Amino acid sequence: QSMLLKATEMGLNGICIAAFDKARIREEFNLPYEPLMILAIGRGSDNIQLTDISADESHTYYRTDGVHYVPKVRLDDLLMKDES
Repeated sequence: QSMLLKATEMGLNGICIAAFDKARIREEFNLPYEPLMILAIGRGSDNIQLTDISADESHTYYRTDGVHYVPKVRLDDLLMKDES
């Protein structure tokens, strides 16, 4: 997570990949242990825009005019409030 956050700060994109042929990667890179995850970092081709939404709005990602919109629920909608 820290590496992905730092990549974002540097203007890069990143993704963690857990669905891959672990035996083949281990063999190709002559690794002493079985890999658990691959972290890919680089310059993405998409222009990504985070959009605030309420908890009851659609969480569906969408693209318009070359922009990849990623809906994120507002923090205030995620926090539990003391009802007492």
